[in-house]
Amino acid sequence: MATLRTLMIALAGLCFAAAAQAADDLGYRVHVKAGKYQDVRDDLKDAIVNKGLVIDYVGQFNAMLERTAQDTGSVTALGAKSPYKQAEYMQFCPAKLTHEAVSATPFAIANCPIALFVYELGYEPGKIYVGYRLPVATPSKRMKEVNVKLVALLDEIAKEATK
Repeated sequence: MATLRTLMIALAGLCFAAAAQAADDLGYRVHVKAGKYQDVRDDLKDAIVNKGLVIDYVGQFNAMLERTAQDTGSVTALGAKSPYKQAEYMQFCPAKLTHEAVSATPFAIANCPIALFVYELGYEPGKIYVGYRLPVATPSKRMKEVNVKLVALLDEIAKEATK
């Protein structure tokens, strides 16, 4: 019985690892929280600032889509100008990690700007998504180490905003 239990735990671990790898293959990670958009957005801002970081810019992504939909002839399958009810992204620069990264390779600029996004879909009200892009892949061992630190920071912030 203990062997079966151990096997089941091992299989569950493999499933979780496969799911994490699949998300990484997409190039981003997302956390979800039920709640009000404004509250989660404010929690995201607070989580960034609480890490000692300064938000350089808040992009109004949904507003841009709404504003440009007619000019581009772009609408969703449901006929809306945007799939989002609300969507923003917040840019910032973790200076210490950025210096480490560009010291490893000047190509680390490809990861800039660092941003987290928050959105609510029009067809899923009350389900708020917070996520981030994964850093670009690199052959540099030092850069890979910095990327691990960057992902850990971004994940901590996203988790803090969605707890």
